[in-house]
Amino acid sequence: MELYLDNVYYRYPGSDEYALKKLNYRFVEGKTYLITGPNGAGKTTLLLVSSGLLKPVKGDVLLDKVSIYGKIEYRKIFGVLFQNPDLMLFNPTVYDEITYSIKQINNDLREIDKEVDKWLKFFELDKSILDKQVYTLSYGYKKIIALISILIYGPKILMLDEPHTNLAKKYFNKIKEVISINAKNSGINIIASHSTSIYKDIADYIIMLNNGSIIKSKKLR
Repeated sequence: MELYLDNVYYRYPGSDEYALKKLNYRFVEGKTYLITGPNGAGKTTLLLVSSGLLKPVKGDVLLDKVSIYGKIEYRKIFGVLFQNPDLMLFNPTVYDEITYSIKQINNDLREIDKEVDKWLKFFELDKSILDKQVYTLSYGYKKIIALISILIYGPKILMLDEPHTNLAKKYFNKIKEVISINAKNSGINIIASHSTSIYKDIADYIIMLNNGSIIKSKKLR
């Protein structure tokens, strides 16, 4: 599996400036990539364009040499975690939120509930959380619930925007474990973060962005 940015340019509607420009980069399976750079460098925009949530004004994003745009079947390949989980959560209860995405592709409730149990155990969460109203949760728990709602449908390409923020160390270590497992299972991980040191033990490459362009790419291991 290979995800390729082919001369990608992106400009937000109403803006004269490119948020991304002349991006050419190849992400390959089994690897973890850390995208870093100052505020406004284009890190979040890169994740959104690379996952198909935004479409470039020029260039293309290719998955195994095929454009990802207009391919509904590709949606389940990508899992995107926003920095602010409130932008992702819209169901009343935790159970509804966790199962919403997988119910779009699987109607076997027994199988779905097995997956729910699996991820609750992985993150060491009590089953009682399933009945809670999402809006009552702390920021950290919202982030974990948002992540579980992605992981439950089994995406192969994970895109995580500042996944460590406002998380207890225990849960951040669990996220790093998810990243490592996905890489071992021939997935692709792309992390956007200002903090480089906390990811260097799991990142294979670091990509430095500034003003929407890649200024440096370095292999870490």
